[in-house]
Amino acid sequence: MKSFYAEEFSTRVLDRFDTLRNPLVLKSRSVAESLQTGHPLYNRLEVGQRESCEMASVFLDLTNFTGRTFWDEPGEVADLAHAVLSGFTGIVHSLGGHVLGLRGDGLFAGFGPHADPRVAVALAALASAASLDAVQTTLNPALTQRGLQPVQARAGCDYGEAVFMRTGTDQISEINVIGFASNFAAKCEKTALSWEVVVGERFAEYMDNDALLTHHRKSPKTYTREGEDCRYRFFDYRWRPLLPEVDSTIHELAGRALETV
Repeated sequence: MKSFYAEEFSTRVLDRFDTLRNPLVLKSRSVAESLQTGHPLYNRLEVGQRESCEMASVFLDLTNFTGRTFWDEPGEVADLAHAVLSGFTGIVHSLGGHVLGLRGDGLFAGFGPHADPRVAVALAALASAASLDAVQTTLNPALTQRGLQPVQARAGCDYGEAVFMRTGTDQISEINVIGFASNFAAKCEKTALSWEVVVGERFAEYMDNDALLTHHRKSPKTYTREGEDCRYRFFDYRWRPLLPEVDSTIHELAGRALETV
């Protein structure tokens, strides 16, 4: 029996894809259309202002998409990427997180702040697991039935201080998120292979079950300055055992953001 979140993900993605391919077809608006990117606690910042919090950073990415743009019609590839990101957005929000940025084939999300870092880490891990599982188990079979090539996904996560700052001018500005944890989560995502979740050292410290972690073959990352070496570890995360918890957690949160729980 397929999970509710995975079925909902597939339906949302395919509906959005069909609408993009045929704008005359009336479909319900996707979650990605009705929700804005950014964190509600920090979107009010004015140019030059900054505030910080501790949060779990997550990067979700569609892998091997550059090759797809070589073989397939660019418009179709763009529509599919947009549709899948709308599905990722739905999962992130249903698990209490916020989408902080979107790029062509990937998404940056934040979970927190929360008094207990373990809660933020647990929800970020669940969102990563649910996203990869939904793509693999429900979306890809549906794409194959339509004669479309399946997609592949990966994720990277870490936990730590994030600085939110509005940069730009009074006419044009945006909120940027700066901090080691977010930067390292992005590096973890780039290190991950398809269907892998790679997590940083601080993220791993707050995980309840370290038996699901395996020291990454390329770990640690060494940072050197003025003759001093510092090492930061990262891990492969075995995410599939989390899947039975996803539906119940979504139900328990009932649409609430983590910082309000």
